[in-house]
Amino acid sequence: MVFIGRNAMVAMVIGVFIGLLIPPLATLMQPLLAPSVWLLLVISLLRVNTREGLAHLSKPRRLVLLMFSFLVILPIGMQGLLSLTPLPSGLIGAMVLTAGSSVLISTSTLALLMGLDGAMILLIMLGTTLLMPVTLPIVALGLLGLELEMSSWELMGRLVFLVGSAVILATLGRRVIGEARLKTQAEVLDGAAVVTLVIFAIAIMDGLAARLMAEPGYVLFVIGVSFMVYTGLIILMTATLATIVPQWGRRLQLSVGLASGARNLGVILAVMPANADPDMLLYFAAGQFPIYIMPAVLKPIMLRLVGRETT
Repeated sequence: MVFIGRNAMVAMVIGVFIGLLIPPLATLMQPLLAPSVWLLLVISLLRVNTREGLAHLSKPRRLVLLMFSFLVILPIGMQGLLSLTPLPSGLIGAMVLTAGSSVLISTSTLALLMGLDGAMILLIMLGTTLLMPVTLPIVALGLLGLELEMSSWELMGRLVFLVGSAVILATLGRRVIGEARLKTQAEVLDGAAVVTLVIFAIAIMDGLAARLMAEPGYVLFVIGVSFMVYTGLIILMTATLATIVPQWGRRLQLSVGLASGARNLGVILAVMPANADPDMLLYFAAGQFPIYIMPAVLKPIMLRLVGRETT
């Protein structure tokens, strides 16, 4: 587990391509998709140092505004922009849900490797993870009228159960195990998280290989769009903050920008109905590629940009 945890990025990329290259394995592991998302939430919440984030909670108004931007403004803006395009409704719906989802739990750890403000991202991640089960159904189904083959109440119930049960179990786990022991077992937890991520990465590829063979151009287009959404959200948020609040500094602006692009697609996919739009499911699978690949691409760029600010 320790070895796997230390080689997390390589293991996750391998998982994606295993699922793509061995379709029967992806089909076999598909029933583990939702449980793996839930287990990953539990492990990640056990692993995160919540005190580190809370120690930086000196400006709650700023944090509230950022979470409002992440969970409300961005999905509404995404819907407004995409409504002007001829893209399929399923693809538009997937991108709107992406823009309104919570921040990926691993983002704060990746941010530290990039020289960014991991504590601020941790706060945003915790806040959006707890609020998203309520805000996403209201914004996506209530305000924007997306068609997901289920009511806003059903979506809310599924999200609340998934996230709420993980939070409760992780909270109990922290009390029973103790902070000191959790710290000593950090690398073991990291390894367990990576194994769970690999299972998820393989399972989410179910059906992607077949569709890639049938519609290679369209699937590659969707993969390209997922990269554009990931990087576009980062650039948009960073540029907006640099214009509106330049006093925050480049490091904080880039940190919030990174969190804006790195969204938790697995949580949404785990609660999607079986008869969800195939294009929506395709996008959530394709969206794993930028999640696993872009951190390695962004790391030297972020280090250089943050370094310029400190020199």
